[in-house]
Amino acid sequence: MKRKQIAVCDEEREYTKRFAEYAGRNRNPLFAVHGFTCLKELLEDTKEHPADIVLLSKKYAENLKKEECPGQIICLSEEEYQEEEPEYPIIYKYQSCPQILKRAYDIYAERSPAGLGTALRLGQMKRIGIFSPLGRIGKTSFALALGKELAKQRRTLYLNMEDFSGFEVLYPCSDQTLSELICFMKQGKKAFACKLESIIGKIGSLSFIPPVKSPAELKDIRKEDWEELLEALEKESRYEFAILDMSFGADGLFELLERCDAIYMPVAADETAGAKLWQYRETLKLLELEEILEKTKEIAFPDMEQLEGYAKAEGKRWSKS
Repeated sequence: MKRKQIAVCDEEREYTKRFAEYAGRNRNPLFAVHGFTCLKELLEDTKEHPADIVLLSKKYAENLKKEECPGQIICLSEEEYQEEEPEYPIIYKYQSCPQILKRAYDIYAERSPAGLGTALRLGQMKRIGIFSPLGRIGKTSFALALGKELAKQRRTLYLNMEDFSGFEVLYPCSDQTLSELICFMKQGKKAFACKLESIIGKIGSLSFIPPVKSPAELKDIRKEDWEELLEALEKESRYEFAILDMSFGADGLFELLERCDAIYMPVAADETAGAKLWQYRETLKLLELEEILEKTKEIAFPDMEQLEGYAKAEGKRWSKS
């Protein structure tokens, strides 16, 4: 797939150079970034290579006619606050390059017309479910450990489907969450992949979608929404693996488990845990969902070191598939 183009044009040569260098080092499968320090040079280049997003300094934006430069024009402002309604969307220029790019992706996605997206990759995205009917059993710790190991070699996305994930405390998150992404998706806009990039967070090499902030938001996500989201990730994202950290709070849980390529279920050996596991297995049999049991691998971890060792071994196994 041909990558879309971002042009950044600012009279500060060093600023433009560093911005383009950073974007080049962190190669994005969606966009290629090109730097310019002269408005005339930019306009000449875009005649042959139209830019999808144009990041312009305020000075250049004031001297630009919209018809001269196709694409989404965004002004880079030296001021953090604006008293008047600007002609173009504005981003504060003196913040980190990743923050500027995420905001630019978001503006571009929101202003794109409705329509179908474009597949970034051929082949099926593998779904790995992590679920247990037991609580406080190391489920999320294992899901993240496995995701980190897989992400060392394969593009991997972690998706939390819990009522209370605690991610806002544990990891820096975007202000936008899973709820905003699903809302955007349901509007039918064509820039789903770009919207996804504007929301994604990172734990090392592992990508994650910031989870919902309340159980009420999770409740509003129906099973049809989950499946539509996973299909959109399958068709329009760059990820080869999706780690699905599931709970009973996710609507359509059993349907989601059925669609997983593999399921890991942390367990414990005490009597109460055994009774709960027995009831869970019997429930699946009554619902004629033995297929879920067949693809489920039960695992037990007496300590964190063993959990991480198991995740490392499984990560290597999956990364070779």
